[in-house]
Amino acid sequence: MAKVYKWTYRVEMDKCMACAACELECRDGSIYVYDNMAYAINEEVCTRCARCYNACPVDAIVRIPNEAAV
Repeated sequence: MAKVYKWTYRVEMDKCMACAACELECRDGSIYVYDNMAYAINEEVCTRCARCYNACPVDAIVRIPNEAAV
C-alpha cells in the first residue's frame, strides 16, 4: 500500500524560470525538466520534504492539500 501524504507539491509552469534551484535541492531525484522549458515534480518519487518548495526563489512550487489524506 502506497503512503498517503497530507499534501503534494507542483510546479506552476508560468512562474518557473528554470533556474534549477529546486532540482539541486531535491534528494529524491523527483524533479525533472519538462518539455525543455520548465521543471516538474514526479509525485510518485517525491517524499514531500519541502526542500524544493523552500529553495524556489520565485514561489513557483506550490503546496496542494491532498483530500484523500483527510
